[in-house]
Amino acid sequence: MPANYKYARGTVDSTLFSAVHDRRRREERGIEKVDLQRARRYGMKEPAKKGREKYTYGGVVFIYDPKTKTAVTSYPSKDSSNKSGTKLTTPIMLAKHEFNCVAERMDQQRHHENMARVLSATPTMRAQWRSHSVLVVDMSGSMRNDDVNGARCRSDGVWMALARDYVKDQLKKGLRNKHDLVTIIVMKEYAEVTVRCEPTTWVLYNKLIDMREWSRLRPEGPGNYLPAIDKAEELLTSNTNSGCALSLLFFSDGKPSDPGDDRPVIVDKIGKLASKFGRRLSIACIGMAEESEDFSTLNDMVTEAKQYGAQATFGKPTLDADSLSNIITSLASSLTTSKTEMTELQTGKAKLLRMDIEREKMNTPDDVGTWKKYTSDGSLLLNGYWAWKSFRNTFVKIVDKRCAFCWTEDLLIVCPGCKAYFICANCHGYGQALEFKAHRKRNNRQSECDKYLAVMRMGNAIEKDIPSFSIAVKDQIFGEGAERIVRKVRFLDADGNYVGPTMVAKESRFIESHGGTYEEQMNYHREFMRTQDIASDLAQKFNRSILQVLKHFRREDQQHLSRKLPRIEFIEPMVVELTDGGAEKNVLIEQYLDGDYKKFNSNMGYVDEEVKKFERLRHDQQVKNVVGKMNDLGLRGNYLGAIEEDSEEEDENSSEEEIFDSTEASPHQGTYNDLQDAYIPQTFSHYTYQRSKGQLMVVDLQGVFKVRSDGTKVYKLTDPVIHKHRRNRNRVMKKWSFGRTDRGEKGMRAFFETHKCTDACKLLGLTEVDADDIVC
Repeated sequence: MPANYKYARGTVDSTLFSAVHDRRRREERGIEKVDLQRARRYGMKEPAKKGREKYTYGGVVFIYDPKTKTAVTSYPSKDSSNKSGTKLTTPIMLAKHEFNCVAERMDQQRHHENMARVLSATPTMRAQWRSHSVLVVDMSGSMRNDDVNGARCRSDGVWMALARDYVKDQLKKGLRNKHDLVTIIVMKEYAEVTVRCEPTTWVLYNKLIDMREWSRLRPEGPGNYLPAIDKAEELLTSNTNSGCALSLLFFSDGKPSDPGDDRPVIVDKIGKLASKFGRRLSIACIGMAEESEDFSTLNDMVTEAKQYGAQATFGKPTLDADSLSNIITSLASSLTTSKTEMTELQTGKAKLLRMDIEREKMNTPDDVGTWKKYTSDGSLLLNGYWAWKSFRNTFVKIVDKRCAFCWTEDLLIVCPGCKAYFICANCHGYGQALEFKAHRKRNNRQSECDKYLAVMRMGNAIEKDIPSFSIAVKDQIFGEGAERIVRKVRFLDADGNYVGPTMVAKESRFIESHGGTYEEQMNYHREFMRTQDIASDLAQKFNRSILQVLKHFRREDQQHLSRKLPRIEFIEPMVVELTDGGAEKNVLIEQYLDGDYKKFNSNMGYVDEEVKKFERLRHDQQVKNVVGKMNDLGLRGNYLGAIEEDSEEEDENSSEEEIFDSTEASPHQGTYNDLQDAYIPQTFSHYTYQRSKGQLMVVDLQGVFKVRSDGTKVYKLTDPVIHKHRRNRNRVMKKWSFGRTDRGEKGMRAFFETHKCTDACKLLGLTEVDADDIVC
């Protein structure tokens, strides 16, 4: 017997006598005695009449009398499949966790029950929860079907995968502990809570093993969605601690059995749940049946959850235990990611999420919802704008083009000296002209005009075209990331009409980073502005490098390639200073990216599926030559080779300019038959690592891909992550912080574990990097 199955029921006590009735029935039905032995060893066990036991396995139902050790009767199971299931494969049997002795097992059982009671007793104890997973498992009659390879029936496959992949493996890896709570809701005609807010321990694992048996839980009757969803909502909202990551796993093998057409109600309830928790909630719907089954309700539930920012997926495993396990493992990993997002990396403490957020459904029109208007008078004031100055590594004031006396933006007269002081024609004509002249009058040594001029010349203020000094900010958010929430912002003209481009405001998701003093707010934005500015500088270098490598191609091909190869651009943010009810606050705003917004890679190795698709095609040698006749590139000059990292003895006082390699890009020799647009974001991340000599890497690339009217292509990106090498030797870089999402060498290593160099990397002369060479 294979090692995987050594924990099946033992056969030392399986001496099996066959009654005359049983022998006759088996002969009539073509059932072998060995089928009965297998049923006793692996089958689904449940009680039968007169103290007998009933086993179902391999298309056979077998009635056994344990007192006489006699096979009473046997007959074919109506729930088995000839295509898959136990007729074809042996099920995966799991051992219970073995405690050292009976006393320890009982002690751990009491400890588990006590923890479950204590952790739910008071709000203070519930504040210790790090995650809460609500598992809704369909146990309707159709879950008896024996058609899952590696399991004894559909329900058995679910319980096995949950026990092994959601609990056991996570405990062994140290990713779950007593502060990770699990609730299990059994979905039948009514919803039954079989496990209520229990800690993730080996006692819970053993409970899940027991649930595999029909003697504990038997699939029967209908599977009604609404009672289960109502119960899930009750339990997910029972803990008001916002530092607890939430997960809802919904297993079903078909459409709901609820009476009437309750599908819109079901979907609406999931939407409301998602709108309450947003990204903090992960929702996964898993369909456990043949492809032909109707899973439209599960799909609609997932789609609705996504509309409100929840992390939602629909999984349709093949009828195979390994396929189901892969999905469960991925969902466990998603919960770990959510916990990491909500954890202070330096202290390990949970970060509390803001609960004062109202979410709107994706693509909600601007005229639906409520807005706050910040103008030049009233209780909601716009005080000014701030930009970021690279060479100063700090904020600079944007010149305020409003009348210094009435704050209007119309009919302005500018000071000819400093060009940073304004008066409107009305104020100039109604007695303020003398004060305007006084602005230029020197008292003692320096006039106000001189001071303004000095500020401009020192680079502490800059001129920038701003559509308006009045804005409207929508109360409802429409997006949510790992760090920030996003609202719509519009510039307003004097009549209150929208002008200029649509903007977005980005604020922290977390209570501790939101609000605070003026300086604390600016410090929060400082990391974002610095990160985006450095990413933008590297993007400009990347774009110049593309132009540099084109010189190595034939002149007639250069224009074609220049239009073909996408460029990278990061949008430029700024900070707007507001007064809201007497309280000052600073909000970061940037231009709204209209289009198909996507994440192209992440800070821990995720790669866009489109890239993986092309990688598979390339592996199968099915990629077409998308460049054209470029086999003879006409490369000229010498091949420059890889750019080596500086030695450990590099001068600690190296300047900021020395952070980046200034060597002109030069392509590797060879052919370039596979230059896909989708490769460019990954190539850019690789480029930033090499150009910074391994000190930095720009990842978490997200935004939109655009084709301009002239045919050129561009990735317009925002909100990147920069990984900084912890042994960064540059004295300037050492002082810079790039926020919680900076994973340092771990993030760099994760990138190269999934990155596969393409022709785009080769074109820019990038060197392949072995992830194992990056020491964490």
